[in-house]
Amino acid sequence: MPESGQEAEWRVEFERDGELLVYDNYKQGAIYNDEAKRQAALRWLGEVSRDRRTREKLTLKVAWWTLFAALAAVIVAMIGIAVTLLTAGE
Repeated sequence: MPESGQEAEWRVEFERDGELLVYDNYKQGAIYNDEAKRQAALRWLGEVSRDRRTREKLTLKVAWWTLFAALAAVIVAMIGIAVTLLTAGE
């Protein structure tokens, strides 16, 4: 395993290149001369994928809560309109 400073430099390089380019380089064997760097790229891709899944799950939760809040607002508005119409005749 390489020293942590070397892997930190690779991580900065991976962040700069972006997930798609690092994945393409890994898949096509462009990182062929250094097995430690290939393994670091694989670990980094795994972490990025896990972080993306976590963000997507959170986004889905927020979307559902927003939908429920909108539906609750519609129901409250309809009740308000009904009460207004029923009490307007008095």
